[in-house]
Amino acid sequence: MRSTIRHATAADAARIRTLQAELTEPAPTLLDAALTQVDTASNAGATTADNTSPAIGESFGLFVSVNNADLAVGYLLAVTGEPTHIAELVVEPAYRREGRAKALLATMLEQYGHPITVHVAVDNTAARSLYEAVGFQEQARSDDQFDDTTGVTLRYPSED
Repeated sequence: MRSTIRHATAADAARIRTLQAELTEPAPTLLDAALTQVDTASNAGATTADNTSPAIGESFGLFVSVNNADLAVGYLLAVTGEPTHIAELVVEPAYRREGRAKALLATMLEQYGHPITVHVAVDNTAARSLYEAVGFQEQARSDDQFDDTTGVTLRYPSED
């Protein structure tokens, strides 16, 4: 199955908020800031050459994976910078194991290049496997990233 990935638009906001509820430790304030910038960009009528919304200003990248009805069924929220940091990545359970998370990651890597970091709970083997399959490698561990478990910082590309 080929995943359709695009920049989020203001029309995706409600679905993205619903998807965020799937996360164990969501960052609603961060998502609110990204959605505010999406709304601002949408209202300004900003588009790229392929008629899609641009990356959200200088602060965030917010991509959605959509189904055949153009309904967001997954999203990736990144805080852009040096390095760019993946803050949230989630796919609706009914749409998992279809390559959507990898497609979201591939789109973000293409858009922002690297380096890219992400914090993952050490016991979240599915997330770790996904990131490691794409080429992320463990950089550090910390007890202050998550409430109930040790966190692992993964980096792409790895620092050799």
